[in-house]
Amino acid sequence: MRRSHAEAARLGPADLVLLRAVAGDGALDYVLVLGVFHFINRIADLLHVDPEALPERLRRFESIRRLGVHVASRILARGDMENRPYAVGWDDARSRIAPLLGRHGTDALRALAPRPKLVEALQLALEERARSGVDRATLQRIDRTVEAALPVAAADVEGFHPRPPDPVEAFAFVGTRYAYRATADMIDALRRAGYDDLGILDLAIAVADANQWARTHRLLGLPPDLFYV
Repeated sequence: MRRSHAEAARLGPADLVLLRAVAGDGALDYVLVLGVFHFINRIADLLHVDPEALPERLRRFESIRRLGVHVASRILARGDMENRPYAVGWDDARSRIAPLLGRHGTDALRALAPRPKLVEALQLALEERARSGVDRATLQRIDRTVEAALPVAAADVEGFHPRPPDPVEAFAFVGTRYAYRATADMIDALRRAGYDDLGILDLAIAVADANQWARTHRLLGLPPDLFYV
């Protein structure tokens, strides 16, 4: 997890070797969870979604916060958290995604055969990307900016670095290096460039998508252009 944050550009299948020794093909599930983590957190940070459910004026009361955590844990404890069997097999999963792969055949996904749920996750991401309100040329700019901004070392996610002058590319750069640093001024710049609230949400999703895929394809050894347009 730490390497996927600070050295994402250096990730590769070798980073799963030790995990595979312990979890076998279950290591692929960790890649899916890690990708979702980078997707969700980036959207929340870029759009300043407050992680606290309590109103700000009550957060200083530790007893109230502890009570909130206790109540939430009691509710979750009553839920059935047992893993469910996954009904879709490799053959079904690859037949469903095949029309979305363009020049790539499903053999490019052979590494995912033990966990067809990852194929379905990629299929859903590709379908959602096709429905994006962001035009193709802008998606390509975001993809390129994310790839170029991926951190190589811890210094890349610390301090401050020159940002692209274009507001969309600056949004993608900050969203890749340190999404929590997105500012109201950056959002205002996007508005001046013609993006409304829904357009800015679409941009945040595109940045999060590209970051999720940048890590996923490296760890699984998949062709990058399976997802990038």
